[in-house]
Amino acid sequence: MVPRTMRAWRYANGATAKTLVGKLEDSIALDTTAPAPDRLSLAEDQLLIQVLSASLNPADYKMPESDWFGRLFGLGDEAQPGVDFSGRVVAKHARNTTYNEGQRVFGSLAKASRYGTLGELIVASASELAAVPEGVSTDQAAALGTSAGIAYKSLLSAGIKPGSHVFINGGSGGVGTYSIQFAKLMGARVTTSTSSPNVDMVCKLGADGVIDYKAMDVLAELRRMGPVFDAVVDNVGTPTDLYDQCHGFLKSNGTYVQVAADPTARASCGILAALSKSFIMPGRRAFRFETDKGTSSDYELIARWVAEGWVEPVIGRSFGFHDVTQAYAELRKGRSKGKIVVHVVQEENR
Repeated sequence: MVPRTMRAWRYANGATAKTLVGKLEDSIALDTTAPAPDRLSLAEDQLLIQVLSASLNPADYKMPESDWFGRLFGLGDEAQPGVDFSGRVVAKHARNTTYNEGQRVFGSLAKASRYGTLGELIVASASELAAVPEGVSTDQAAALGTSAGIAYKSLLSAGIKPGSHVFINGGSGGVGTYSIQFAKLMGARVTTSTSSPNVDMVCKLGADGVIDYKAMDVLAELRRMGPVFDAVVDNVGTPTDLYDQCHGFLKSNGTYVQVAADPTARASCGILAALSKSFIMPGRRAFRFETDKGTSSDYELIARWVAEGWVEPVIGRSFGFHDVTQAYAELRKGRSKGKIVVHVVQEENR
């Protein structure tokens, strides 16, 4: 029996994803009687899923807090926080034979939904998820989704292959920790940037070289190295002139992939300018803006890497379901290693 109500974090005091003023964590509250999705309304490709753990992404708050980007393209009025999850199938359409009720699954909603993953029940399409293999924990599966998917796709966009040398700007965050490990699996040499406390961690993940941005100027160090990189994957968005200066360290046939950027009008104009320059200005390196989080087959591959021990999801901190506002405040600091996970349902074995 699927309950009619559930616990879910929702916008409070009249705020919505499109009318938010101020910080996300100051505008949401835990609703213990939120309406639950109706199993009878499931489309043929949809599943009703009990969320066990969810992981947070900067886009969760950047989109609703942006001046125009998220509200125009990414969010509906009723969209609730959270897109990444791991959980169990509760119900499915009668014609869906891919998954079984009770099966563990994980993934990422394609966009913010009326039933966000910071709620006990969600509706997800089969194309947005994959099965959790044996040997992968609930929290590890929740920490994949957006970050692992976009890290994988960005490296494909960059054309990484055996022998490539890639600079990963921002190696200690949710995307960066996967970028390093995936690039090494693809046979690449990896140089990354991070802060002093995280140098040892990124080296353990496989980084061959590290630029400590607390101790040196990233651009100056890259220019000192010269045009040795086949690709740049920028998970940070700073220094803001990294692409404009990349001719000093990126090979002429190299590719610059932008993953992270503030969803503001100014930042978006900067991305459009970079794209234009890469097409019309002689000598400019190829520029790509990566937003693709991957497919269910990508998730299956990544989960298999985790199960086989080739990839380790880095979870910096975990929070209880009542502590979501504190979790977002921690995420906003930008200093957490890897992913931040929220336990929607407490389990003995995570």
